[in-house]
Amino acid sequence: MPRPFNTQYRCYSVSMLPGQERLDVEKGGKIIMPPSALDQLTRLNIVYPMLFKLTNPREGRITHCGVLEFVADEGKIYLPYWVSLILHIHKIST
Repeated sequence: MPRPFNTQYRCYSVSMLPGQERLDVEKGGKIIMPPSALDQLTRLNIVYPMLFKLTNPREGRITHCGVLEFVADEGKIYLPYWVSLILHIHKIST
């Protein structure tokens, strides 16, 4: 039985990812997470495909997404703009 993965991250716009523009992320339903998330997930006996529930408890908002890559800086995730709208993250960190 898989164990839950509960972690808090600072949210950043995909446009803030270093390197070339990532339209594949902006238009998709997946996020970019840090490598430590993958390390934790492999220890939790996860089930594939990975599906994450993202929450904004201040606004009472929830959405779900997958993960595209584990290359974000530690403590950060990068979201498509439309996900920030669903979660009511009015000022996504820049």
